[in-house]
Amino acid sequence: MTDFTEFVVKKFSELSEKFENKNKQYSSSTDSLANFATGARLKYGKSGMTEMYETLKDYARKHIAYVETHRLDGNSLQDSLEDIAVYAVIALYMRACYEDECKVSNETDV
Repeated sequence: MTDFTEFVVKKFSELSEKFENKNKQYSSSTDSLANFATGARLKYGKSGMTEMYETLKDYARKHIAYVETHRLDGNSLQDSLEDIAVYAVIALYMRACYEDECKVSNETDV
């Protein structure tokens, strides 16, 4: 039987590699969140952190819907679950950026 801890640690490493490969495809040299910014501008007409976060959730929902409608042996279940995990970490980054923006905004309000 697969060891739980070994599996999870190995998967985090693999997800890191998957993220790096996809990030090369979807980001630009000037904007690491370019894919989310473009999606946000298309849907909301602007690309602030809040709009990009909502766009990320839209992208993740596609994979969540696949997981919901397929069994454990679904053809691309592995990819969808991995993509959901990567989106979750990107969402954590967006949250950190948002908090940084709020701190800067609060500092300038004083």
